[in-house]
Amino acid sequence: MAQYDKYGEPIQEYAPAKLKTNRNMWKLMILTILTLGIYSIAFFMPLSFDLDKAAPKPDRSKTMNYLFAYVISLFTFSIVLIIWNYHIAERIEEALAQRNIEYEFSTSDFWIWYFVGSFFLVGPFVYFHKLCRAMNLICADYNEKVGAK
Repeated sequence: MAQYDKYGEPIQEYAPAKLKTNRNMWKLMILTILTLGIYSIAFFMPLSFDLDKAAPKPDRSKTMNYLFAYVISLFTFSIVLIIWNYHIAERIEEALAQRNIEYEFSTSDFWIWYFVGSFFLVGPFVYFHKLCRAMNLICADYNEKVGAK
């Protein structure tokens, strides 16, 4: 049965927006190289927004804006981006546990693959693959549970 607002107009119910579930490490790496780092902004900004939506912090604070971290990292020799990536890994680890998703991703993956693994060149590839996979799982779970309501 249709519901009406106080002016007699029918209230339209909109389905919640679906979160992106097709993040891909190869696309991230190749386009980031081709665009000299600009694609990473287009990749990580929605990622942090989706993470805030799918797994909000208990205190309702938001993740630091990636563009802000990117600009500040230009003056801090990328230290801010390292910290930002660590916090994202921490948030994803919490989101996986909160949503009972069986996938191995943690802050130790950040330290092992992203940080130490960068000395062997293959580490960041493994880390970003795991990060993309974890976010795809979190967003798919969110889409499934929100779509069921």
